[in-house]
Amino acid sequence: MTFDSPLNSNVQSFDRVLGAGLPTLALFFTGTLDSAREDALKTLAKENAGKLLVAKIRADENPTLAQKYAALTMTALTFQNGSEISRAENPSAQDLRAHAAFALGHGPKPAQPQPKQTAHADAAPLKITDATFARDVLSAPLPVMVDLWAPWCGPCRMIAPTLEKLAAEYAGRVRIAKLNVDENPRTQAQYQVQSIPTLLLVKNGRVIDRIVGALPEAQLRMQMERLLKA
Repeated sequence: MTFDSPLNSNVQSFDRVLGAGLPTLALFFTGTLDSAREDALKTLAKENAGKLLVAKIRADENPTLAQKYAALTMTALTFQNGSEISRAENPSAQDLRAHAAFALGHGPKPAQPQPKQTAHADAAPLKITDATFARDVLSAPLPVMVDLWAPWCGPCRMIAPTLEKLAAEYAGRVRIAKLNVDENPRTQAQYQVQSIPTLLLVKNGRVIDRIVGALPEAQLRMQMERLLKA
C-alpha cells in the first residue's frame, strides 16, 4: 500500500511504520500542529509517496514512545531501517523538508543548531558544596539537576561535557549543579548515594527522582525535560 498523506501514528503502530522498509520522517508534537508544518508534512507525503513515510505522533498522548525517542517536545526525527539518522528540535517547515531530503538521499545531513551563547548565571554547571546545597539546590528558584561525582570516576568524566552543553541550552530554565562527593561527604550520606555518578532531580526543594550511572545525551536531555514538566 502506498501512503500519500501523513500517518497519525502512536505507541501501538509506530514500530510497524518503522518496519515498513521505507525511510521515515516522524514529527512528535503536543497539542495542535500549526498550519505551516502540517502543510509541509502533507506536501512531503504526497510528493514522495512510495518512497518516504511521513508520520505524526502526539507526544502528550504517547509519553512512553516520546520518552523512548527523547522527543517530549516538538521534535522531527528521520529513520533508515528502523534506526534514527537525524533529528531537529522545534523544526520549521523548511527543516522538515531538509531532513526529508537527507533521508531520501537527496541532500546533506542538516546541521544541528549550536546552543546560543548566553551570559546567564546558569549557563555552566554550578559548583556546590555541603554548605551551599540548601541555598543553591533546595531553595533554588529553578529546577535543579545535581551531579554527584568525583575526579577519579570515569563515567562521571564521560558525562561532564554533555552536562556542560545542557547547562548552556537550559540556562534560565533548569540549573545543573555539581557536587564533588570526596570533598562533600555530608550530602552524599544524607541522600544515601552509594554509586556515582548519581543525578538528583530536585524541584521546589524536593528530590523527585534520582538516576544512577552515565546516561547518553538523549536520555539526559529527556531528564531535563522531565524536570521542566514536573
